[in-house]
Amino acid sequence: LAMAAFMLFRFLMRRNAPATAPAMQYAGMPQSASAAYDAAPVAIGSGQSSRSFPPGFDADAFAREAKLNFIRLQAAFDAGNLEDLRAFTSPEVFAELSMQIAERGVNAQTTDVMTLNAEVLETADEDNRHLVSVRFTGLVREAGDQGAMPLDEVWHLSKPANGQGGWVIAGIQQQ
Repeated sequence: LAMAAFMLFRFLMRRNAPATAPAMQYAGMPQSASAAYDAAPVAIGSGQSSRSFPPGFDADAFAREAKLNFIRLQAAFDAGNLEDLRAFTSPEVFAELSMQIAERGVNAQTTDVMTLNAEVLETADEDNRHLVSVRFTGLVREAGDQGAMPLDEVWHLSKPANGQGGWVIAGIQQQ
């Protein structure tokens, strides 16, 4: 989980790294810090994984909920809503997001999610946890005076296999 949290923030900090087209950056992430981080893939480990999903798993419904949570996370981050962030991130991811919000201070953030698609890529059971990877694609605008920027990332979500607790974001991988 600590590695997933570290990878999430490396990803968030890297979003505005120079490229042929500017990479998307989570609102509030300092642009100058992005060059100091290089997002490496966060992957589901060596547990049993499948492109055909387990019995009873509704990939389409999961993708719909994941889209809602994507928008909710972005809105919570923009608003600095720590309680909302805590509700659907792992403790390590929450700690890092909290630190970034504190560093941002009172600066207002606004991110418009123009289009958003979600696709469940795989599921796995590992270390008494259920894991699901969801790929998000679409367009976002981070400021009213900017054009829309492409979004392509995979979120890795985790849930205890014993049923205690819901899905939380354990890592993000930029494509």
